[in-house]
Amino acid sequence: MTRIRLIAFAAIILACAPASVHAEPWPTRQVRLVVPTPPGGSIDATARILANKLQQAWGQNVMVENRPGASMRIGADAVAKAPADGYTLLVAHDGALSMNAVVYAKLPYHPQRDFEPLPLIATAPEVFLTNVKTGVPDVRGFIDAAKRNPGKLTNASGGTNSLLYLELLKSIADVDILSVPYNGGAPAINAVIAGDANMMIADLGTANPALQSPSVKALAVTSATRSALMPDVPTMREAGVPGYEGRAWIGVFAPKGTPADILAKLETDIAAVMRDGDYRARLETFRMVPGDGRSSETRDIIADDMAKWGRVVRERHIEIDQN
Repeated sequence: MTRIRLIAFAAIILACAPASVHAEPWPTRQVRLVVPTPPGGSIDATARILANKLQQAWGQNVMVENRPGASMRIGADAVAKAPADGYTLLVAHDGALSMNAVVYAKLPYHPQRDFEPLPLIATAPEVFLTNVKTGVPDVRGFIDAAKRNPGKLTNASGGTNSLLYLELLKSIADVDILSVPYNGGAPAINAVIAGDANMMIADLGTANPALQSPSVKALAVTSATRSALMPDVPTMREAGVPGYEGRAWIGVFAPKGTPADILAKLETDIAAVMRDGDYRARLETFRMVPGDGRSSETRDIIADDMAKWGRVVRERHIEIDQN
């Protein structure tokens, strides 16, 4: 009799379990994609394409919210401190995560401790751009001009990404180039187009408006091999700067502690978008390609980038004012 009662009791518990254990379907309301840069750059453009695709898949509104400022720290910190329920996500690139982590001593968030990585949604090499009025034919010509005029040529910096790529160039080529800060990649690119700055090293997505302007020339890409989207542009190694290599990436991040089932759904649904032909075609118009749809790729690349850029920061003794 006791055994029968125990079995009956267990059956009652199991019957009640779904109501208390299983979470409600997700999402049931609007999802925010926070972009820590102004409208118009590669992160913003990619986030809006992704938002449209996820909105179609979920049947819920997916809103892009631009929260620029403080080298992307404001937007990233807002998501790090948001409720871990999947309804507030960060769409950001390497500058906000792996680069800010090594240049700011008092960063209010940590890319590995405060976020759950989701798939990379776009990758692209960086491209070395110069205004044609600078009057240099190629990368070696620019380096020679910088050596003849130390501190006179200017770089438009849209954040830590463009700043660190400049510092890597200065280190390898042993040149002095003045970095001028702008509030985001789009304003920095506009400065190069207008001739207010001599150069910028930017990802292909951010650089896209400049690449369509007759005022700007692409001197080299930073990938190990030439970009299929710009086959006539040499790599930095081919241009005479061996050891200069890197790529930009844009990923999605959730606050730490987001439930595993929501993270799994996000990874699956974002991976499906990465395979979508229309998404891939639209990315190509910005000269970018999608990631492979694995959250583990994002986790690995952040660790690798933090080690790489940490060395540059230490060797160059880089310090950034946090005000």
